[in-house]
Amino acid sequence: MDGPGRGGLKELPDPTIGDYDVAVQMLACGVCSSTDKMLRLGTFSLRVTYPSILGHESVGRVVRVGDRVRSYQIGDLLTRPSAYRPDRAPMDMYWGGFAEQGVVTDWAALSEDRQTCELRPRSDQVRLPGSTDAVRAALSISLSETFSVIVRHDVLGKTVAVVGTGVAGLSFAAYAKMLGAAHVVAVGRRASRLALAERLGADRGVLADDAASALAESGGADFVFEASGQARMIAHAYRWLRPGGHAVVYSAPDSPTQMDLFKSPRDATLTVASTREAAVLPGVVRMLDGGVIKPDELVTHRYPFSEIAAAFEAIERGEVVKAVITFSH
Repeated sequence: MDGPGRGGLKELPDPTIGDYDVAVQMLACGVCSSTDKMLRLGTFSLRVTYPSILGHESVGRVVRVGDRVRSYQIGDLLTRPSAYRPDRAPMDMYWGGFAEQGVVTDWAALSEDRQTCELRPRSDQVRLPGSTDAVRAALSISLSETFSVIVRHDVLGKTVAVVGTGVAGLSFAAYAKMLGAAHVVAVGRRASRLALAERLGADRGVLADDAASALAESGGADFVFEASGQARMIAHAYRWLRPGGHAVVYSAPDSPTQMDLFKSPRDATLTVASTREAAVLPGVVRMLDGGVIKPDELVTHRYPFSEIAAAFEAIERGEVVKAVITFSH
């Protein structure tokens, strides 16, 4: 990215690796319809600098290993490789997965050898068998984030509302039903997406303007998972809870949020979700491979790296559930 709303492909030097690094060829990288979009437009809540490399749902194959690497071998698939090591990057990276080549550091070997490093170790990179489908692996990054959130909440037998019908909201709805929720309500703005939510497991899809009355019919929700990224929906979602309910904010809001607490349910809880993607990702890949989750329902668009701008344009038009960029070598 060269500036807010401006970007394209640019030739950069090949990454270099050290004794504890591996070089990868990128195979696929999902486009995040919330974080990547906000970074691209310069509306992300944290300060955005340019030029920079985006992409945090990347998957690459190991093609070369450093002399002291022990955790990875040539042919492995790794999630979330970045274009460069942060201390060797020619520009800022917001994860930096939109690149033809990448680097992953073997933090385990570095720690075992008691080597010091000024970089912050990463715990979100997962090794997968070389035969794993790269597009499914990229999709599993998004799906693992949401699964790692909802699995830590006891939705069994409860009424669950999910706000948002992007890939995050759709997966929350599917997981809630899978984990035994008695009634799952998907809330969104598009009838077609609400129908997809119902195919994936939601008991009912309702338009956002009708959600308050729909949830009031059942006495409110025990849980609301906010996955739209719209700040105004957080306040609405909190009011949809029944007393003692729990609202979980997953998606980064697009602006600061204000709530009238006197209109809120008593003894309700609001938390901002943390994710533990690496712990559940291999299992999510198995769910995709086994058809428990149907990847083709979610990955609606695939683009070669040369057409990455078209992917962002399609997201802007609301045509995409999940877009994945693919790389050819």
